[in-house]
Amino acid sequence: MKKTDLKLIACLPLAAVLVSCGRTAIDPNDYVEVTFDGMDTVAYAHAEVDYEKMVTDNLKAFGIKSKKDDHAIERAAGKLEKYLSGELDKSSNLSNGDEIVFEWDDDDVEKLEKKYKIKLKVSDKTITVKDLDEPKKFDPFDYLDVSFTGVGPDGQIQLDYSDLPVDYVSFYADPSYGLSNGDKVKVTFGYSEDSAKDECFSQGYMPENYEKEYTVEGLQQYVTKISEIEKKSYDKMDKYAQDRFMEDVEDNWDKKELKDIELLGVNLYVPKEENYSMKNALCYVYKVTTTLKGEEKKDEEPTTEAATTTAEAATEAPTTTAEEKKDEGTTTAKADEKKEDATEATTEKKDDKKEEAKKDEKVYYYFAYYQNVLSPGDPDKDYDAQSYNEPSYSNFFGVSGDAFAIDGVLYVGYENLDDLYKAVEDKFYYECKVETNIKKK
Repeated sequence: MKKTDLKLIACLPLAAVLVSCGRTAIDPNDYVEVTFDGMDTVAYAHAEVDYEKMVTDNLKAFGIKSKKDDHAIERAAGKLEKYLSGELDKSSNLSNGDEIVFEWDDDDVEKLEKKYKIKLKVSDKTITVKDLDEPKKFDPFDYLDVSFTGVGPDGQIQLDYSDLPVDYVSFYADPSYGLSNGDKVKVTFGYSEDSAKDECFSQGYMPENYEKEYTVEGLQQYVTKISEIEKKSYDKMDKYAQDRFMEDVEDNWDKKELKDIELLGVNLYVPKEENYSMKNALCYVYKVTTTLKGEEKKDEEPTTEAATTTAEAATEAPTTTAEEKKDEGTTTAKADEKKEDATEATTEKKDDKKEEAKKDEKVYYYFAYYQNVLSPGDPDKDYDAQSYNEPSYSNFFGVSGDAFAIDGVLYVGYENLDDLYKAVEDKFYYECKVETNIKKK
């Protein structure tokens, strides 16, 4: 209370509410009402002074004859409010047992006492906070289901919640997008702790937690290294590419036959600068061996076994004389020579045929690449990427594109690896970092 020097007047002891000189003693604290709103620990206090009642309880002191004289009552109450006011020293975040004080401003009390026949007993009023309801505690995160969608590093967080015991309070995530596996996301209950607390308390509840951290997991990622590709995904994409190749063999090969297709390995291309449409490209490289159809096979020469039989037959002729025995030895030696000659001739024929077969073979290189390869893979997809690409070419007035022709035979692919690599890189339009597991020969 702010104090003002008052003149001390010798007077008789107080009798009822009257003081000397016919003044009426009034205690303003009798007309202060403090109310509370909210739950324990966050309640609000509101103080109100009933000035009209202060007047109507003491009409004579204010020179008013009747309670029906509303105009006079309002005018006197207005004077009291103008020259006698106060406020609470604390009005928010209140708990049961707290003590708050209504502090009066009595600087102008003398003006009121001069105008009216009253004696104001001004003193600060202490109020004890009590009877506030206890809120029900709950953990809002028990009602929250967090999941992550999309593909890293462009993943998003999904917040699903229902059956919360309070209304008008939501969850917020920071960050909420641009996520990769391993990132940390802070989820808060309410736009701010204070706003969430106030809203919950107004509904009879108190949150036990206001924020929680989550680790991003389960997102598919665009691979940036070959080692990030799961083996089952690697094998699945290899199989898909080879199956497509075999479909072409069955449907379109009329002048050549497939002898072998071998996976040499893969090249992984990753743009050096961030790109919206292309995150990576995984190129499978194959070595293809073919032979031409319709080649006439040459008659086979007598086998070693036939030559041996002839030689053996020659050695079986009987001899009885010494001269004949001598001739027999000569005949046997000649048979052995013939046998050796026949064996050498057969071997030479086989080697010649091998050389001829090699001349008929054609080795070239084929590719198939997948763009925006993901890991982990999707078991419901034929391949774990956003698109599949295979060689494209034109055979209209000459072969162009990812193919070449020799003596009227079309080969889809390239005659050497350097040309294949250059053709693949030209398809991306972006400068890329390249990783390979293809061994140089």
